[in-house]
Amino acid sequence: MSLELLAKSLNQLSKKAQASPLDWMRWTPPQLEWLRSTNKAYLLRGGNQVGKTIAQCAELIWRCLGTHPYKTTHPVPIEAWLICHSMEQSIAVQTKLWNLLPKEKVHPSTVFIPGRGIMGRVPLVRFLNGSIIRIKTSSQGSLGASAATLHYVGIDEPPPPELWGELQARVLRQRGQIGLTLTPVGRPVEWLKDLVEEGTVTDIQAPLTLENVTPAGGRPLLSQEEIDDISKSYLPIDRPQRLLGEWEGTTMDRLFTGFGEHCIVQHDLPADREFKIGVGIDHGSRPGKQVAILSAVDLSGPHPEIWALDEYVANMGTPDDHAQAIIKMLERNGMSWHHVDRWTGDIPHRGTGKGAGRMSNRLLSRGFEHALGMEYGKCPFNIKRAWKPRWSVYWGCQVLNEAMERKLFFVRPRCKRLLESLQNWTFRDDDLKDPVDALRYSAVSLMPRSSPTVAPSKFRIY
Repeated sequence: MSLELLAKSLNQLSKKAQASPLDWMRWTPPQLEWLRSTNKAYLLRGGNQVGKTIAQCAELIWRCLGTHPYKTTHPVPIEAWLICHSMEQSIAVQTKLWNLLPKEKVHPSTVFIPGRGIMGRVPLVRFLNGSIIRIKTSSQGSLGASAATLHYVGIDEPPPPELWGELQARVLRQRGQIGLTLTPVGRPVEWLKDLVEEGTVTDIQAPLTLENVTPAGGRPLLSQEEIDDISKSYLPIDRPQRLLGEWEGTTMDRLFTGFGEHCIVQHDLPADREFKIGVGIDHGSRPGKQVAILSAVDLSGPHPEIWALDEYVANMGTPDDHAQAIIKMLERNGMSWHHVDRWTGDIPHRGTGKGAGRMSNRLLSRGFEHALGMEYGKCPFNIKRAWKPRWSVYWGCQVLNEAMERKLFFVRPRCKRLLESLQNWTFRDDDLKDPVDALRYSAVSLMPRSSPTVAPSKFRIY
């Protein structure tokens, strides 16, 4: 075959794959077992990156087209729902769904915008045959349109138990099914475990292993090295859930298992590298809990290198006292406020207990004005408020522990309070948490923001 004919053939194959991507998919053993399930409720419970969401998208598309290759489904047209736990996750799932859709079978009213998802107050995929997929987000409140009857409901990530009972009623009239694809983190899942044990939900567990990411007759979608790399990115406390799909995590005697003697260094920052400098301040709610950490981060490599250079711990004092002490901390490290790329402070605290007082970023800014001899309202830098959505603590600690395991985390011996926390903290809300919070504010805030998984405690279907 000539090169011209080969190129033409490859181009034709590429167009066919783009027109109907699912026709060219090769499924892994756990994906295939889940896709073949005919039970009323069936669960693919696996580690992250094992291909759960892709299987869910395929299930939805095949059912809506009436072309399921592995089982008999309802005659089209049908109505299906895809439920995600947050808007951010929903957009990621919508993108995967859109990439798998055969576009010539989708109604032109369905519009997808990269980064924003499928358009509409309630994102809706409408097929030319009349089938529809409504994409809903569980966050707060309760289900709307309680009279809806559905042929299939796909749930991506753990739902609250209240939602489960209502969705069962939705599929009852049409004798529909509910398919779940999830990693059991972010919500209580004991109720779901009970349903599995009593046989109401069929459970297919898919640990993140080389075997489970290898399609039949194909090459692994991830290498063992990549799987090991993913493992390092998670805190040991929930690796059993995020890697193996286990119902529960591990009880740890300390959180930062990557921390060791190799992290403690005496030497200065390498002079031939460019570091961003951050100051993180945990205001605390009583004396002894006000902590400031000076850190440096090198973002030039594939993974951030983090240095904890110095700390300031206050038993009590005024905003002026704290500001002067932080300036002295900078000076003993050969720096001034000009060298700091980002100042990050905790939310305001009114304080509790004897000797405690109000503290906020605004009050501390006034303290810096006095310490630097500047006029009121002329603080030369802005102390940004710490970014604290739900799960931000976990995500920040995950970043720190990953750097420790990669031997890219260093701390100076003068950070005595921080060292005590890194060696002993068990993820409880106690006095050992404050230095870690200050370190997160100073170091992690310097990195490009990557939102943590948000696990809302209530739900609403938009």
